[in-house]
Amino acid sequence: MAPPRASGNFISIAVPAYKEWEHIEGTISGIIAELRRSRFGFEVIVVLDSVPEDPTGPIVHQLCKAFKELRLIERMGRRGVGDAIRAAISAADGDIFIPVMGDRSEDASDLIRLINAVADGHDMAVGERFRCGRPPGYPMMKYIANRLCNHLMKFLFGLPYSDATNAFKAYRLELLKKLDLSSKGFEIFAEIPIKFSLMWPGARIARIPVRHFVRRKREAKLSLIKDGPRYIGIILSSLLTKREIEREPLQGSSRGIVD
Repeated sequence: MAPPRASGNFISIAVPAYKEWEHIEGTISGIIAELRRSRFGFEVIVVLDSVPEDPTGPIVHQLCKAFKELRLIERMGRRGVGDAIRAAISAADGDIFIPVMGDRSEDASDLIRLINAVADGHDMAVGERFRCGRPPGYPMMKYIANRLCNHLMKFLFGLPYSDATNAFKAYRLELLKKLDLSSKGFEIFAEIPIKFSLMWPGARIARIPVRHFVRRKREAKLSLIKDGPRYIGIILSSLLTKREIEREPLQGSSRGIVD
């Protein structure tokens, strides 16, 4: 049973986890500590892709005993971060939904700023990492590729922000559940804002500067060579969707914001 809701907004945090044993405990404990100090009721949903010899699972199982707000969805094998986010969206009970990566790359105090923006009436709050340039330790080639991709998406889809690929965003969950999402990998963090903008062109969006920390990890999860084509695929398929919408505008309130 979900905890009682405070101040009219219950928060669902989604943490995809695959070989995150180095940082998962700090991520979860930091989120829970920050949210316990807030005015919100909340749940933290960890979606674990469990593989042999990965100690992430035992760590999360122990944390579940310590934190009543923690929920675990465990799947065998690597099914991908996109699949994990879609599973969390389906399972979430909240009013506001936020994906948080398991590597402590976000600051838990910024989480509250995103939540407050949606609680105060926005439909989406975008955490923008690059307002002050490249974060310390962020690889230069990855930074260049990121900026090019985001500015391309901003131009093609008229996005009012320039960090669409950042996972760290807050959404009104009732709207998020209406999107038809298909991504299996990191490209889901481009798919969601693009489809959000196409479905609800009048959405109220807040831009929130956030801190971003580059953590040393034994195994990189995002690969430009492997994941780059997936991002391109999402952009191309979304362009086709945009063209169809422009040719045959949807009728009624199906693209309006639901209050």
